[in-house]
Amino acid sequence: MKLTIKDAVMIAVVSLLMFPVVYMSMMFVTGRAKLEFVNPNAKKEVSGEVKRQKSSSKLDSMQIVNTESFAAKVRESAEVAKEREALTREQERLNELIAELNKAKEELSAERVRFEGMVSNNGELEMKRIKQLARVYGAMRANEAALILETLNDDLFIKIIKAISDDRQKAKIMAAISKGKASRVSAKMGKKI
Repeated sequence: MKLTIKDAVMIAVVSLLMFPVVYMSMMFVTGRAKLEFVNPNAKKEVSGEVKRQKSSSKLDSMQIVNTESFAAKVRESAEVAKEREALTREQERLNELIAELNKAKEELSAERVRFEGMVSNNGELEMKRIKQLARVYGAMRANEAALILETLNDDLFIKIIKAISDDRQKAKIMAAISKGKASRVSAKMGKKI
């Protein structure tokens, strides 16, 4: 059988036109589609009514479960809100403690600076006193100065001797003190050099 173009076009057109008819008939047969004829006025009346569901044990049990679920959700929300408030208070308390710690740290730093200043001032005052003692002992006779200086501890003795400006007076005082003290003091002075 030989098909002409005209016949092929006719078959295609008929197939295209028949497809929706065949498809809809299959939908009706399988139950996927159905035709309902409704009065348009009746439809408006139905949409305006509120349908009330019939009470049944299944419906009642669902309402109870839903009510209990809702109540549990409300309780949980209240607990979460309380916990959130507690956390907020704790965070505020922590922030206050951190601020107090920072303030205390700053105060400690200020005190440290003040103490360091006092220590350095104390060192300066000590040097002034040693220089003043060195002037006094340098002005005294070497024998009298040696008697007094020999009673001092070695470190203080060394500081005073070093502060005396006159080298001859230093030598005279060193000659006037006991040999044991002179050797100890000389050894310590030599180590410091």
